[in-house]
Amino acid sequence: MTTPPPVRPRPRHRGKAASGRDRGTVTVIAALAGLALLLMAGLVVDGGGRLRSVGRADRIAGEAARAAVEAADTRQATLVLDRHAAVAAAQAYLRTAGVNGVVAIAGPRTVRVTVAVTGDYLILGLVGPGRYAVTGTAEATLAVGVGPGDAR
Repeated sequence: MTTPPPVRPRPRHRGKAASGRDRGTVTVIAALAGLALLLMAGLVVDGGGRLRSVGRADRIAGEAARAAVEAADTRQATLVLDRHAAVAAAQAYLRTAGVNGVVAIAGPRTVRVTVAVTGDYLILGLVGPGRYAVTGTAEATLAVGVGPGDAR
């Protein structure tokens, strides 16, 4: 009588790695997905920071313009700005806020202030320029009274 050949156990799983055909495609996909997530996080974080800087520049310009129109010359019959005092008041406010700006007298009762604010990119600065600059402009007009005919 002949004996049957011995039964060899079959491997349970024979994947690509076991056959030597692994090319590492999952690693490339994971790297690209991680880079895309980092880029999206950079856009959210750094974009939000830039928007806050724009708001800050606008607020500082508005407050400096309001400080300038408070320098009204009330000694005359008509209410006008004291130009030197208005520019000095706006520049003092800008110095206190720690920003650079330009103050211009745009009319007998109007002051225009332009402010430049810089900031740093936190995440996107790793792959590009690390700083940005934004500007804000505001205009304030001296008015007296509560209605349109009340101004002198």
